[in-house]
Amino acid sequence: MKRRLIVFLFFAYGLTALGQGRNAIWCFGDSAGIDFTNVSNPTPLQTCLSAKGTCVTISDSLGNLLFYAATPDRDGYLAGKIPAGIVYNKNHQTMQNGDSLKSRAWYHEMVIIPDPGNSNLYYLFHIGVTDLYGLFYSVIDMTQDSGRGKIISKNNVLDTFPAIDCLQAVKHGNGRDWWLIFRRSQPYTNGFFEYLISPTGIQLQAVDTAGFAPTSNAGDFVFNSDGSRFAFCNWRGLLALYNFDRCTGQITASRTIKQEDPNGNYPYFVSCAFSPNDSLLYVSSIPYFSSLNDSDIFLYQYNLFIPNINGAKKIIQQYHYPVLPGGIRLAPDNKIYVTCDPSLYPYDSSDFYTSNTYLSVINDPNNLDTACHFQPFSFYLGGKRTYWGLPNNPNYDLGPVVNSACDSLFNSVEHISKQNLVLTIYPNPTTGIITLNRILSDYSGCTIDVFDFHGRQCYSSILDVTLSPIQKNLSLLKNGSYILRIQCDGVVINSMKLIIIK
Repeated sequence: MKRRLIVFLFFAYGLTALGQGRNAIWCFGDSAGIDFTNVSNPTPLQTCLSAKGTCVTISDSLGNLLFYAATPDRDGYLAGKIPAGIVYNKNHQTMQNGDSLKSRAWYHEMVIIPDPGNSNLYYLFHIGVTDLYGLFYSVIDMTQDSGRGKIISKNNVLDTFPAIDCLQAVKHGNGRDWWLIFRRSQPYTNGFFEYLISPTGIQLQAVDTAGFAPTSNAGDFVFNSDGSRFAFCNWRGLLALYNFDRCTGQITASRTIKQEDPNGNYPYFVSCAFSPNDSLLYVSSIPYFSSLNDSDIFLYQYNLFIPNINGAKKIIQQYHYPVLPGGIRLAPDNKIYVTCDPSLYPYDSSDFYTSNTYLSVINDPNNLDTACHFQPFSFYLGGKRTYWGLPNNPNYDLGPVVNSACDSLFNSVEHISKQNLVLTIYPNPTTGIITLNRILSDYSGCTIDVFDFHGRQCYSSILDVTLSPIQKNLSLLKNGSYILRIQCDGVVINSMKLIIIK
């Protein structure tokens, strides 16, 4: 029984910090944003950004905006200032000490990672690609400034080498820690530098070599749904797949879909995104800059389950200059959103077009060819404008790797199992209504969360600690097995397997 409990606790424990709501708000472009709190009806949101590329956003587990960051700001750009990163709080104001972050005006220079050892702290990692070199991090304390946050440590140096514009992160296989990955440039190598972020801090763990060495500072890489694979593309036509071991951090080459063209006859692969079921890869492409007046500007779909991936690619959309497809990101509603802009920065007050006031949407990205139901310029941004960038957010909802070697983290859980002895949740199996029989009034705040066995959050609710017993209705969940977690004051006091049978 204890062994079974430990397995359940291990699975649920990795989900304690992050849930579906973490990625519920997107802030990007020229004052633009999207609220995905209701995934069936995402709505436009007004922000205070003016970011042509790099932007990141994070919310709490219930989808409430915490803060966002970008580089550069419009006023600084117009004044001839060197671009620098800025962090904005939930009230869309510059966070205390939130300016002058070392970064440049590229597209994937930042990523936010919650501190695995302190739920009130967040790391903001940022890189310099041109004329400001290195990998840096700043620390944000959300207890400061009445919950609006403050940067308490800024521009800490981890590396001083030139970087490729492709910073990314993925959850460790233990479900708690994080891997941060970036690539150096000048000289270019096929190396990936991997940092482990854990409760003990930030440590360089490995430099893995895999695949071909890129020869461009502009790149993008994105993980698939379970973090076991990622795609890398760059502006010199390299498109490749890699395997990733979330427990060890080991990177191995999987398949090179397209190599760089040494003669310079290459498309610029700007951004990429996996379909939700990982079978398809979408890539935005523009021609070499000397031929921008040509019409060969495409959004491609690649079928990853066939031998000749590149030869069988599908053209989902063809654009015409000056409209250029840019950022592609899978959203919480399992649709893929695509930016397009007429390559102007900053916009003039009169520069309002269909291409910069709407996002294009791939509505059914798991389906081949036209069945993916691509709709150009179909999501209206409420009068705000987009550039190329969309939030470079990692998958905050990713759970641990079940039955992996990573479970050594949670071999000692007696303090949690004692709590389980006094908190009962019944009936189990259930048709949907569950009852909690313990008085929770000795806690200031408690939540109940339900996750499927892919680590995706399916339900979240605040518990009224003044009630006993407490009932919750889970009848909207489908039949199946889930992990249920009760968390009070930041501590997991119960986690268990829950079976729903209707």
